[in-house]
Amino acid sequence: MKNLGFIIQARSGSKRLPDKVLLKIDKKNVLEHLISRIKKTKIKKKIIVATSSLTKDKKIIQCAKKNNCYYFSGDEKNVLKRYYYAAKKYNLNIIIRVSADSPFIDPVILEKAFNTFKSNKYDYVSNIIKPSFPKGMSVEIFSFDCLEKTFLRAKSNADKEHVTKFMYRKQSLFRTRNFGLKISLRRYKFAIDTKKDFLIAKKIYDKLKKAKKQYTYKLKDLVNCYKQIA
Repeated sequence: MKNLGFIIQARSGSKRLPDKVLLKIDKKNVLEHLISRIKKTKIKKKIIVATSSLTKDKKIIQCAKKNNCYYFSGDEKNVLKRYYYAAKKYNLNIIIRVSADSPFIDPVILEKAFNTFKSNKYDYVSNIIKPSFPKGMSVEIFSFDCLEKTFLRAKSNADKEHVTKFMYRKQSLFRTRNFGLKISLRRYKFAIDTKKDFLIAKKIYDKLKKAKKQYTYKLKDLVNCYKQIA
């Protein structure tokens, strides 16, 4: 598995919660929490923060540099194009996609996706085709060939904005696999889209810190915290 990279899409132009990836939860911002979680995996990888080339997103690049990550600046709205050229720049064969609004993502889930992908000849593996994990625990892994085919064939604005929508919409073109939970936890949300989500995230982290689990927590710990504050 040479040249594997996590590509984190991040921008500051969220309409519902501007600059959400740079908001602080305790001493680190949302993006830094995500980077810390990715670094906990045993996967040999590069971590690339892919943002837009707009001036307002330079602070995201500064955050990437501060946390010893690579970065790429590209098209703001055509995220598929941004992903493709980021992967091309860093000569990636395998790409793991995570969103910057997922500060609590469980490294165990990331490794599950990777192990499923590497043990079989799949083009695309994820837990989102038939979602059962909470929002904020989404992961997708795909080959560069799969990404390139998508980049060359996808024509709609929706496909260009959502990167992988074409991959799982056109499953006849790719060898895909979804993994999930026996009992769905989809009712829980750990992604940050709104101010309410952010305030809940801060409360969850406070509880983890109080229990001295802020460096070792897993999905079950997050669910337990959520139940206490919801």
